Amino acid sequence: MKCVILLSEKSSGSSPFQNLLSQSGCVKRITKTSHYENETLYWTKAASILQLPQLEAVDSEVPIERFKAKVQLIRLLKDNIADYHPPVDERELIFDGWRQLCEQYQPVFLEKSPHHLYQWSAVELILECMDRLKNVPFLVVGLIRNPMDTIYSQFRRWRTRPESLQNQWLVAYQNLLRLKRMLKSKLVIIRYEDVAQSVDVLRPVFDFCEAKDTSNLQNYFHKKSIGRWKHDRLFGFSLSADTVALAESYGYLRRDLINSNGTAIWPTYRELVRLGYKTKDFSRRSVKGLLASIGYARAAMHQS
Repeated sequence: MKCVILLSEKSSGSSPFQNLLSQSGCVKRITKTSHYENETLYWTKAASILQLPQLEAVDSEVPIERFKAKVQLIRLLKDNIADYHPPVDERELIFDGWRQLCEQYQPVFLEKSPHHLYQWSAVELILECMDRLKNVPFLVVGLIRNPMDTIYSQFRRWRTRPESLQNQWLVAYQNLLRLKRMLKSKLVIIRYEDVAQSVDVLRPVFDFCEAKDTSNLQNYFHKKSIGRWKHDRLFGFSLSADTVALAESYGYLRRDLINSNGTAIWPTYRELVRLGYKTKDFSRRSVKGLLASIGYARAAMHQS
């Protein structure tokens, strides 16, 4: 059994990557989870359980409260592993739980949660897991996309303020460079734009997974979203000098990072569309939150 862990920022192509690899036949993703797109948030939940430091993620529930994270992690393991019984020791819960997931979803278990790269404590737990599970070969894949495309996509989908989000992108991809120095050949960095040109850049990943026929995997990444922000004249956000410099170190060209659509109405436009989205989203989350609270209360009564 093997394990591939995909690290990225949100809206960087992790779902197409997951779907592409899953078509190879040998790669399995988790089937039962409370999150979208087969995500687990496993390692940020583990960091919460162990009370490790985490940063506040933009427009996200992360970091998750300790008890809630533990309830969710145990539920995830019970839902995906037959006859699972959680141990009392929390580190055993976390690391042996991962071993059993790798066993359940062999030959290659793929995990992608675009919440881990921003949290260095979650990354450290992944490193500890790799060291503990010496019989499980690991490959870590760092997936990066042009920060302007990444930020614009999240602004379009969730009206996230780009000014807040770019710091998250900056920290996440500084962490990826730091991790690359530590893991060396056990980490492969892939750019979204390169995969959109040809899946051949994924050859190291295919080889690790022992994927035989990859000739039919060309169309999962598309080019139409690349540079879409350039055509939105109301999108007046500009990257900081630090973000531009980091993106350039990953091979992005300055001409693809600089926004010439500067407009005086950008701050007003940003807040108006965000308010509209949040108002609509509030009603939906209120009902969902009430149901979740009832579930956690029942879990607390059961554990006591």
